[in-house]
Amino acid sequence: MSHTKAETVQELTADTGGVWLVTTQGSTHIWDLDSWTYTRRPGRGRGNFQGDGVPQRIWSVGRFPKVGESFYVELDDTVDQVQTRLSTEVRRIERISDPQPDAVNHA
Repeated sequence: MSHTKAETVQELTADTGGVWLVTTQGSTHIWDLDSWTYTRRPGRGRGNFQGDGVPQRIWSVGRFPKVGESFYVELDDTVDQVQTRLSTEVRRIERISDPQPDAVNHA
């Protein structure tokens, strides 16, 4: 059985493609930069937000994920409403090929 090391990066940018698992202090977040969607998966003891666990279309990114910093993203929630997410400190950013809930559920 061979184990391959996950591809990790220090930050995501507007030019980055692929699907990325971003781990913060207490939750995990899936950034699908091919489909331009964001999914938050709160960790134990973390508050729940509307839309958690469901891919949401990214409206705008104020600050992309970068290890050691927070990110800020605006999500297209409805026709007349935008939700915002400001994360805690990003701990790790790794490429994922299969963003299934069981694999990325808790930080």
